Amino acid sequence: MADLYATEIDIDAPVEDVFRHLTDPAHMIRWMGQHATLDPTPGGTFHLDINGVAVRGHYRIVEPPHRIVVTWGVAGSTDLPPGTTEVEFTLNATPTGTRLRLEHRNLPDTQTSAHATGWNHFLDRLQHAATGHDPGPDPWQ
Repeated sequence: MADLYATEIDIDAPVEDVFRHLTDPAHMIRWMGQHATLDPTPGGTFHLDINGVAVRGHYRIVEPPHRIVVTWGVAGSTDLPPGTTEVEFTLNATPTGTRLRLEHRNLPDTQTSAHATGWNHFLDRLQHAATGHDPGPDPWQ
């Protein structure tokens, strides 16, 4: 059975700055991954190498600066192959910055807990990076 993982965080940065951290390779790797190949257009490449894990997918929806939907999977995985799950980032302005809602859909039961832990870890790093702070080296690297 497939599960949904959803969470929200508030980031003290404008929506445009948070959006940039989801679409620009240099900004993306400040908070998640060591290498990114991103083409933020519908059908464009979404490749991210995270601590030896080759996440592969494509952008499905890109609505600057408020919404991004990408496919998500791991190259070579039988449990979570590329294209089997979908991640949606929704960004809304707040009086102090941005509320980011993340939904990771169609996760296999065996992957939900690990992805919840991972998203909490990386969204905390995104909060630092998007506000102009250095999140430092990823301790999971």
